[in-house]
Amino acid sequence: MRSLLTELSRRSQSPAATQLWISGVAEVLRQPEFSQLQQVQTLIGLLEEEPLQILPLIFEDPDVDATGRRVNVWIGSENPLEPMRTCTLIVSRYCKGAVPVGSVGVLGPTRMVYENAIAVVEATADYLSEALS
Repeated sequence: MRSLLTELSRRSQSPAATQLWISGVAEVLRQPEFSQLQQVQTLIGLLEEEPLQILPLIFEDPDVDATGRRVNVWIGSENPLEPMRTCTLIVSRYCKGAVPVGSVGVLGPTRMVYENAIAVVEATADYLSEALS
C-alpha cells in the first residue's frame, strides 16, 4: 500500500517549471517539410503563443525501451497536437537525484535520423542529471 501511495503521489506532482527554451527554429524551418507557409505559421504559433499545450508532452513520464533508454518519441500523426503532426518530438527528463526537474527534447522533421536524435536527447538528459546531482 505504501509503495502504491508513493507512486500515486509521484505521478500527481506536476513540474514546477512552466518555461520553455526554444532554439534552432531557423534550422528546422529550412527543411522541405516546412515549405508551406500555413504549416509553419501554425507550428510557430503553437511554440510561441500556446507553449502550455506542449508541457504535458514534455513532462510526461518517459517510456523505457528494450535498450533501457528513457525517452518518449512521437512521430507524425502520433503527436496529440495537430500543428505538430508533420514533425517528430523526442523528449527525455533530467533529474536532481531521483526528482525530475526538467526535460530536454528535439522537435524536427519526421525524416530525421532517429537513433542519432534519440541518443543526443538521452545523453543530454543524462549529462544534466549528473551535473545537478
